[in-house]
Amino acid sequence: MRCYRCEQKHTSQTGWKPHAAPALWTKIPELGVEYPQWSQPIGSRDSYPKGAKVTDEGKKWISEVDNNVWKPGVFGWAEEKEDTNE
Repeated sequence: MRCYRCEQKHTSQTGWKPHAAPALWTKIPELGVEYPQWSQPIGSRDSYPKGAKVTDEGKKWISEVDNNVWKPGVFGWAEEKEDTNE
């Protein structure tokens, strides 16, 4: 399930869904999900902070920089490796 926060007051109109009116909405992580699915940020208001955790292409990633808009594996992310010493 995708969750969004309304960024500005508006009168609802047909077709103003998050993907069609991104200025009105910011995607927020699902509650209780430690590594939510990565989603391309639209701008600075929904960029990932340092320490943010995401899943992308079957791998877990942690943001190493603030205001991260890069895809994991390209820049600014460290892959979270499984601990095999248990």
